[in-house]
Amino acid sequence: MAIELELKLMLQSEHLTSASNFLDNICASSNHDGQSRLPTLTLMNAYFDTQDGDLMQAGMALRIRAVNGQFIQTVKTRGSNRIGMHARGEWEWQLPNARLDLTLLTQVPLPESLADMAWGAQLVEVYRTDFERQVWNIDCHNTQMEVVCDRGLVTSPYGEDAICELELELKSGDEAGLYEFALQLAECVPVQVSLVSKAQKGVRLKNRHIEFPEKLHNTTDEIALAAYWYEVWLAYWEAMYFMQDEALMQPVRHSMSQLSDCLPDDLALTVTRLDQMLVAQLKEDETAILKTLAGMTQIGIVMLNIGKWLNQQTI
Repeated sequence: MAIELELKLMLQSEHLTSASNFLDNICASSNHDGQSRLPTLTLMNAYFDTQDGDLMQAGMALRIRAVNGQFIQTVKTRGSNRIGMHARGEWEWQLPNARLDLTLLTQVPLPESLADMAWGAQLVEVYRTDFERQVWNIDCHNTQMEVVCDRGLVTSPYGEDAICELELELKSGDEAGLYEFALQLAECVPVQVSLVSKAQKGVRLKNRHIEFPEKLHNTTDEIALAAYWYEVWLAYWEAMYFMQDEALMQPVRHSMSQLSDCLPDDLALTVTRLDQMLVAQLKEDETAILKTLAGMTQIGIVMLNIGKWLNQQTI
């Protein structure tokens, strides 16, 4: 088993070339052996679950990936909570063909609800992802990471959703280095932090449900409250683009306001200034507001700085 720790960034398709150029330039300007662009991959992933979504409800994703004529079976678990990041258990096995081998799951500590394996006979392909992946190895701020740029589609009988994202996966070093490098990128390319995995994109095509962090009750812990409102902000932001509904700007701004009350003064000021920028944009052109906001670098910079600070408080 490996623990996969990654920082996911959403961006709109018109900014993909800028992101690729930025990463190419980083590699071209360095003589470091740890920095290089790898061959582009074309990936297909078929995700399996029961019709009732038993695996999803237990926090597990099961897939088969086809890449360059090879087949890989993967199990991912929800893992531990890392504010604004994805931290998941991951198990992988090479397969001779595109058929699931459930006997391999004896190596996985399954949730109690799945332990009897009765669900195995009820598995169906519930959605799939098809995307092109560009890959870079980056060594920055004493951190080795793999950066990928994915573009494609999630499809299911219930519809489709776009994949357009960057993932910074920690290979070795300090996770703060992921944030430092992401901030360098965000200065040049408009990106925003995302908590939504490709598996979650597939699931919500059926239920149209937006996942939010679990509500807090009866707590005065400022860090816990800040983490909660930060993730609510990220959830509403991504939902606004998934649903193409600018009306969600109201809960976006409300979560920003609540978050600001839990932050130290310097970070709270950046949120206040960002909110003022959002209001100004809303007044200028409501008809193209989603496209306009997607091109603002300041949004991702504020998200990343707060995420970096929150993770430092919880280490």
